[in-house]
Amino acid sequence: MKKSFFLCLTLGVVLLSSCFKEPKPEPVGDAYINAVNAVRGSSPQEFYLNGSKKNSVPIPYGASSGYITVTSGNSQFAFGNVSSETANAATQVVGVPIGVNATVFYYTESKSQSTQEELHMATIINDDMKPSAVAGKAKVRFINLNYLLLNTISVLSGTTKIVEKIPFKSSSSYIDLDPGTKFKFVADIVDSPASVELDPNLQANKNYTIWVDGVTATELTGHVIAH
Repeated sequence: MKKSFFLCLTLGVVLLSSCFKEPKPEPVGDAYINAVNAVRGSSPQEFYLNGSKKNSVPIPYGASSGYITVTSGNSQFAFGNVSSETANAATQVVGVPIGVNATVFYYTESKSQSTQEELHMATIINDDMKPSAVAGKAKVRFINLNYLLLNTISVLSGTTKIVEKIPFKSSSSYIDLDPGTKFKFVADIVDSPASVELDPNLQANKNYTIWVDGVTATELTGHVIAH
């Protein structure tokens, strides 16, 4: 090894590449990204990847783009108002693997008490596309995006808590549930009322994300994404 290295040095830089090969380029392929507008009261949003618009129709509050095919690799996702050249929020640069399914959320991080101005953020989370290992079940996770609540939320089916204490900006694990299961959401505060019941129309062998926000700290609303 030492001999061959020395030989390269004596022959000069022209032959250096014969000893030091250029690294192979990283393989690239398709990945699948879903964009969600979770900012209550926002105008419909455009969705960008590395500065290039990816959605065909602006995304209103509570809606998602559906999976958009993108190229894997270093990626920064952003949301902006229609015809605006300024992003409202953007993710950090993230490495998107080949074949991954993921969802990017545009959401409210906080609100200034003095100016009432909201701080908006964007974040990305991987989606599990494998159906439940239990035949005939749906697979569901829950995300807490209610910035007004300085506490956790829990999920009820009937009067039974099936998921407890989800912090803000956090997701539960996926759980297996029967098709047709309905949900209520409750802030983990003494005497907090449960929300109106949500029927997400769960289907067997399908996966779902349900994100929760609120008009107030305790008036919670669930929004369904079917994967």
